[in-house]
Amino acid sequence: MKSQQRSRRRGVILTTQGLQKLQNAKSQSEQNENFDKRYTGEDLGFRMGLDPDTVAKVFACELGVDKQTLKYCFAAFNLQLESQDYQFANSDKNLEKTNTQIQNSSDWGEAPDVSLFCGRSEELATLKQWILNECPTNKALPCRLITLLGMGGIGKTWLSVKLTQQLQDQFEFVIWRSLLPRPPLKDLLSDLITFLSNGQDTNLPDNLHSRVSRLIDYLQRHRCLLVLDGAEAVLQDCATYKSPCRSCFWFPKTGNQEYREFFQRLGEVAHHSCVILTSCNKPKEITSWEGETFPVRAFHLYGLQMPDIQELLNAKGNFEGSPEDWDKLVECYAGHPLALNLVSNTIQNLFAGNIGEFLQQQTPIFGELSHLLEQQWQCLSDTHKQVLKSLAFHCQPISFTELRSQLASSISPQTLLAALESLQARSLIETNGARLSLHPLVMEYLNSQLIPEHNIQIQSSILLEQQQLQFVI
Repeated sequence: MKSQQRSRRRGVILTTQGLQKLQNAKSQSEQNENFDKRYTGEDLGFRMGLDPDTVAKVFACELGVDKQTLKYCFAAFNLQLESQDYQFANSDKNLEKTNTQIQNSSDWGEAPDVSLFCGRSEELATLKQWILNECPTNKALPCRLITLLGMGGIGKTWLSVKLTQQLQDQFEFVIWRSLLPRPPLKDLLSDLITFLSNGQDTNLPDNLHSRVSRLIDYLQRHRCLLVLDGAEAVLQDCATYKSPCRSCFWFPKTGNQEYREFFQRLGEVAHHSCVILTSCNKPKEITSWEGETFPVRAFHLYGLQMPDIQELLNAKGNFEGSPEDWDKLVECYAGHPLALNLVSNTIQNLFAGNIGEFLQQQTPIFGELSHLLEQQWQCLSDTHKQVLKSLAFHCQPISFTELRSQLASSISPQTLLAALESLQARSLIETNGARLSLHPLVMEYLNSQLIPEHNIQIQSSILLEQQQLQFVI
């Protein structure tokens, strides 16, 4: 009977007052004893004489620990653990908080209107499981950082807004920010901290590292949902990149180190908030922290399914076509929402909504869509271009060995592997087992723009060989 009673209690957790007391002492110690640098999980574990995972559990205030553990944490900063600093993990007060809606504050910034959002029910369900830790196996940890990846125009922004709307009652603070204007990180941090402190925390340190630490303190004290949309704009730069654009399909090669370190710290430091990054490519700094059941994960977003595409287009006007026509349209653009939205205007304006007549023209890439793809093509490295061209010359998926044999000997296996990882992270190439192929939309673009040039080169080579043969004769 006694053991059953102990099992029901499941240990103790810090109250809001207790967590605040411990956080303040930790911050003061970091400022006075650690040169204003944040303690890592390992640092705290060594100081408290505890495992770093146990320390993270204490600060998360979700899973119970024994009372002695809390005493160790407090003693590490010369604090006395008092009765009002902790409570049982399954106390009535906790249950009441869990079973009622959390009073939250929201700041949506310039989030787009998603009232016409359609589909993505499976994607929404999966992301909710990750964030709320509702995985049926109960083996996964709740996510503190999710990178939502996919080609530009695939719908990452809209999905992030819809997801946030559906989850906002589960968080104390909800913030949605676009990074496409490329704000200085110091300004972004000031904006976020001001909101999370209800305008009270205005005396911020000039040191960027300390300012990030201040933000993470708030993410640890409160249950926050923070969405940072368009992370590729602050991760990379390009000489031909004049202004941020939601429809960009990929971005170039050099990065913003301040933001990269910021994203890395959001992934590696324990907190019980959730940060969502949307990006065309993955920040390499957080890759080592990712795993299927880890608190840092990546979610790849692909094209819409047929019913959702029909709903999307029919909301714009009347379209007609056989089931085969619809299938071919979806296959041609791989369910890409932006591409379909652009071509649907042409189908309506020039073909009276007849999908079959449009498909008969066999010109899938044109106008604004071609212009957008051409802009982004110019931002790729020469190695990336060579790889994509080589894949475009094969109608069927090929292996790494076959691809390597088609490329110049100057491209080493190491360089090729790095290029393929980069292109896959940007959703430009697809893998099926050990076979590689282009994303259908990229294939259509290369077929329409680049392969004709290749054919001209082949014809010129043949003509030159014929002239040389005549000379010999």
